[in-house]
Amino acid sequence: MELIAEFNDNQGLNVKLTKEKIFISATGNEETLALRGVNGVGVYDDIEKYNKEIEDFKKSSWTPKKRQMFSYSLIGLGIIYFILGLTSGAEEAFGGGIIFFAVGIIVGKFKTKKKSPELDSYFRIILSGGDRKFKFNKTGDNAVNIAQFINKIEDTLTAYSK
Repeated sequence: MELIAEFNDNQGLNVKLTKEKIFISATGNEETLALRGVNGVGVYDDIEKYNKEIEDFKKSSWTPKKRQMFSYSLIGLGIIYFILGLTSGAEEAFGGGIIFFAVGIIVGKFKTKKKSPELDSYFRIILSGGDRKFKFNKTGDNAVNIAQFINKIEDTLTAYSK
């Protein structure tokens, strides 16, 4: 059983290719597929899900522009109350101005802790009875590595069918 190629995304997916089989080890899933039953391979990106998650993220979280405008509004309101407190002698307005000003600066400094959505990528194997998708991390060098791995599988499939 000579190993031709291997792909590992360092987050749970490991795929090994031999002359006759593909061994897949994913989180909670181990499979072995014979090359004679494989019709094709590829990468699938779930763009529809990603676009929907991006829209929901933008609606539910504060964009930097919204946060900045809110911060400036609080600072402006704080300055107005501060000036009113100084000119009229009302300590409540003076104190309120300081509080609004401080909260405005704090709101402007903090960033949104909510993480933006990530594009789900799948290693896809097309079989005669359907297809199988295995989720993997496509960041960094993984995009290049999976492309090279798929090329080796296609070369092996071509050699296998001859």
